[in-house]
Amino acid sequence: MPVETKDQSALHQSRQAQLKESARYIKDFLAKSQTKESYERAGCPTCNNQSNGVLFTKNNGQYCYCPDCRHVYLGNPLNQQKLIEFYSGYPTSSLDWHINESSFYRRIYSKGLDLIASPCHGGNLLDIGCSGGYFLSVARERGYKVHGVEPNRLESAYAEEQGIDILGATVDDLPDGTAFEIITLWDVLEHIRNPVEYLKQIKSYLIPGGLVFVQVPTCDSLAARIMRSACNMFDGIEHLTLFSAHSLDIAFVKAGYSLVARQSIISESQVLQNFLSYDSDPYLSRPCQDFRPEFLSANAIEINGLGYKIQGVYRLDP
Repeated sequence: MPVETKDQSALHQSRQAQLKESARYIKDFLAKSQTKESYERAGCPTCNNQSNGVLFTKNNGQYCYCPDCRHVYLGNPLNQQKLIEFYSGYPTSSLDWHINESSFYRRIYSKGLDLIASPCHGGNLLDIGCSGGYFLSVARERGYKVHGVEPNRLESAYAEEQGIDILGATVDDLPDGTAFEIITLWDVLEHIRNPVEYLKQIKSYLIPGGLVFVQVPTCDSLAARIMRSACNMFDGIEHLTLFSAHSLDIAFVKAGYSLVARQSIISESQVLQNFLSYDSDPYLSRPCQDFRPEFLSANAIEINGLGYKIQGVYRLDP
């Protein structure tokens, strides 16, 4: 069964206040960052190949494509100092979405836990970037011993109020010798400048044969392929790298893992119907035309690996 909201328009409508606040913040931040020194040049984060062309530009960010990895990435990311400055002042958080859209997120988290459960059930689980701990609460219901790290103080405090064991702000705060059966990365890896090196780093926190679960937005997505800059996946600032299934496998293999299982989720079928009906705001409005071809059905999109996000499970090699 596809992972969909009961009413995609209602979901996007509920996010408008936050999205408008974020848009104002981005506009003001970029107005102060209009210097060449604020940006760097980058190649493909998976293979380091340099692109000669730009697919499109959004919020000053130039998205490029690596044909070898089948991977979309920011060719001119903000430098590390500017990126930290951007995050430190960001006005909204995912905690509000988890609270306001708990039913939607529970379905997504349950889908991911089902994927993890096929090779492993129960055990010690660490969620990196756990926000307010909603995923960990769902995992705890499944019998996992849950732990999290979260840099946002408001979100980590909320998680602790829910009885979640917060071990620090990042994995660097973990005690020596700490090891888990499972590490989860929910919408984290697309923010990492050097994903292969990061995946190598977290190996030291896994038991032999331990698992890493990852969810990332994907450039395989039909919405991303058709809508390009109009797709919310591309923000030009935070999303440094948009994996395909192919490039995600490459990154994990280079870091010393093997694929266990993978699935495509979140079709964005209604958004695509709106966009292809020439709607001015495909995330909010309903099209005047009833444009519903079979290839835009949620089932068809997800079965063919064209969903908005990839969920994958990878095992640490011996």
